[in-house]
Amino acid sequence: ERVVAEVSRAAEYVSVTELQAQTGQPQRLFAAVVLKELVDNALDAAEAARVSPRVDIRVVRGDPLLVAVRDNGPGLEPEVLRRVLDFGVRVSDKVVYRAPTRGLQGNALKTVLGIPFALGCAEPVVVEACGVRHLIRVRADPVGRVKVEHAEEACDLAEGTLVEVPVPAAGQEFWPREWGRAFAVFNPHAWLKIRVADGGGSLRSASPVGAAREEFHEPTVEFPGGWRKFLPRDLTSPHWYDLESFARLVFAHVRAIEEERSRDMTLREFVRQFRGLTAAGRARAVCDAVPGIRHISDFEGRPEAVELLFRAMCEHAPAPSPEVLGCCGEGHFRALFTRWYGGAGRFWYRRATGCAGGVPYVVEAALAETRAEGEKVFAGINFSPAYGDPLAGTLLPGPKFSAYGVQGFVSEALEPGWQWRLGGVAVAFHLVCPVVAFLDRAKARLHVPEQVARDAAGALWAVCGTLHREGERYRRRAVRWEKEARAGQKVGRGWTLKEAVFAVLEEAVEKATGGGRYPVSARTLYYQVRALIQEHTSGELDYNYFSQQLLLEYQERFGEIKGLYYDPRGHLYEPHTNVVVPLGTREVGAYDFPEWVFDKVLYVEKKGLWPVLEAARLGERYDMAIVAAEGYATEAARVLFQRAERDRECRLFVLHDADPYGYNIARTLREQTRRMRGYHVDVIDLGLRLDEALAMGLQVEEFTRQQALPQGVEETLSQVEREYFVGRKEGKVWVCRRVELNAMTGPQLVGYVEAKLAECGAAGKVLPPPEVVAAEAEAAYLRDLEALAERQVAELLDVPGLVRRALELAGRPDFGSLHAGLSGVLACMPAQSWREMVRKWMREEAGRALERVDWARVLGSAWRGPGDA
Repeated sequence: ERVVAEVSRAAEYVSVTELQAQTGQPQRLFAAVVLKELVDNALDAAEAARVSPRVDIRVVRGDPLLVAVRDNGPGLEPEVLRRVLDFGVRVSDKVVYRAPTRGLQGNALKTVLGIPFALGCAEPVVVEACGVRHLIRVRADPVGRVKVEHAEEACDLAEGTLVEVPVPAAGQEFWPREWGRAFAVFNPHAWLKIRVADGGGSLRSASPVGAAREEFHEPTVEFPGGWRKFLPRDLTSPHWYDLESFARLVFAHVRAIEEERSRDMTLREFVRQFRGLTAAGRARAVCDAVPGIRHISDFEGRPEAVELLFRAMCEHAPAPSPEVLGCCGEGHFRALFTRWYGGAGRFWYRRATGCAGGVPYVVEAALAETRAEGEKVFAGINFSPAYGDPLAGTLLPGPKFSAYGVQGFVSEALEPGWQWRLGGVAVAFHLVCPVVAFLDRAKARLHVPEQVARDAAGALWAVCGTLHREGERYRRRAVRWEKEARAGQKVGRGWTLKEAVFAVLEEAVEKATGGGRYPVSARTLYYQVRALIQEHTSGELDYNYFSQQLLLEYQERFGEIKGLYYDPRGHLYEPHTNVVVPLGTREVGAYDFPEWVFDKVLYVEKKGLWPVLEAARLGERYDMAIVAAEGYATEAARVLFQRAERDRECRLFVLHDADPYGYNIARTLREQTRRMRGYHVDVIDLGLRLDEALAMGLQVEEFTRQQALPQGVEETLSQVEREYFVGRKEGKVWVCRRVELNAMTGPQLVGYVEAKLAECGAAGKVLPPPEVVAAEAEAAYLRDLEALAERQVAELLDVPGLVRRALELAGRPDFGSLHAGLSGVLACMPAQSWREMVRKWMREEAGRALERVDWARVLGSAWRGPGDA
């Protein structure tokens, strides 16, 4: 007799074959699946509580592998976990919502629970949260009926959630530290710790067996507050749904009401849970468009009314812009790649935004040159690293080629120059979108609209294009050189200036420094390089291009040039001390800040204004050091500012012209630039701003420029500033207008600076703590007392007479033999001066002579004061 068998769909979570289909990953990567899903959940839990995520990842490489992840979220409540253990349903607070969040499957934790059994492990999965430890074993009988063994006991974990999963080690390919880095790439706000130990033991114990290797990834942004992304509890938009998905959301609420897992909210309450509909007027207009529906449960009898509600909500809610989605940002990628790869080379970043079918998206791409060979590509979706390449099946159309996937596009872009480049690249690609269509059950491979594919290709080309063009030029030259060599011609003419400079710099440094024995200025090195490149190019090398761009890029790629320094461009004037410090790299490196002399530093881009500020005694009146410079702050000046803020907690100010270059001087004095990675200093911009200059009636002058405005300036300009600074195009130049600091008279300049300092509350004087004042007073008292005592003793004693008597008793050495002695010494010590040697010898001889003096005879009749001697 045949039996009608029921095979449970729950068996999908305990079968290797089904788990491979659900996760999209082969069996050998199941340990990585466990780690990724647990970290995704940990980040989401912290974000839902609006706290900066702190994720502790611990791995013990034994058999089985033990993978544990702990977060600082509110903790997984026992009732929610019990519902998760019902393998007949999906339990998630995300599965019916459309938002740019990490977890969208609704089955991640179930797959984590099923993997140990599927791989033949009998050890339990351990979950600790809210003071309860859960010991969970999942198994299935031969027809797929899933049975769950769940025991609960008390534990002392009151904050966050800890999940420990055993995974049989046989055949697993698992690199937890690589996953830790991948999560760090796409989560600027997260603190991540990865600890990997060898041996056995529980991760909940004090220390596993074997040596542990730890890696930390600290946040690069401040969260919450300093950086924003779409959080799991943020309001979604009706524009992110279609009718089918919206109906599924509504009836998820209806079922929750029927099962008494949720109260029956009013229609207005439901509507106001969506972005753009929180205002009472808009919510009322939506509800009026759905007559007869007062509560969500009313849709049970009128499912057709869901479409009316959906249309009304889309009509009255404004479509969100892509900005609400958030992004990782250029600063994060730059900081992270600099931290990992040491700022080894150039860096590119591009961000693109748009809306496809009413759904917003953000695409980011970043590329950094590294010293390590090869290409390291990180791909992420919605702030989570992806399994492999999520766009592997998508054709990305570039301006010079098309390629499938992120990895394929990067490889195609960089292939022409691989023989020429020294080192490799690190690439990050990130897509943020509330609606993503997947090509597989595992939601690992994406299908994106054509518009998104174009923007993804555009962002990748923006970061790869320079290296691709350089590689193409190299390949063309290599072909030409080969032809020239075959024809017996001289090979090498026709290089670009940069290629020629890079080719000869090592030789030039060797010659200029005498093999590293001497320091070399940038200008001296320039003359050596200019002569050597004639073998390779006929181009004319400009000093500014060489010193400000090529030297910088060369050191980024190949490391610091030992002994290189830049000549001073400006000076630091200390108040009260008359100390003047040239702002060269060597001088600033040797400079020690005086104690309790000044607590402010003002950078003035015009050194010619120093005499006016000096005459006004601004430095002394405000206890403020003044840097009088020439235009942009040099590396030495910015190192000085960095030290002033960090070591002395000085307040820093900048004074500049009302033109785009003055504005950029203020920006680069605050923010990192290509030359100074990781540089951030809190500098207060005193102006001159254009609106202030016009209000003062200062003289406006025209100037021309042939290049674009400095990067990062134009988007910050007001409409009036844009009219003045962007100017009008005449032929190949732009004619612009500006106001310089020199347009102010002396009294105007001093008054302007005084008013600005007063606005900033910077009028205070330096006054150290009481103990410092007391110590200074004691030292001054003793110093003056000693000087006065010496003067008094000199008046009471006939000091000149005593000295003459001592000289008579000391006698004279034989000076005639000195010349012969000096001849021998100077032959052996040519760096010494004959005068210096004579003085040294005579100082020693005088000391020996005074030791022979009878001081009793000298002092016998020295007293000149009243009373007895």
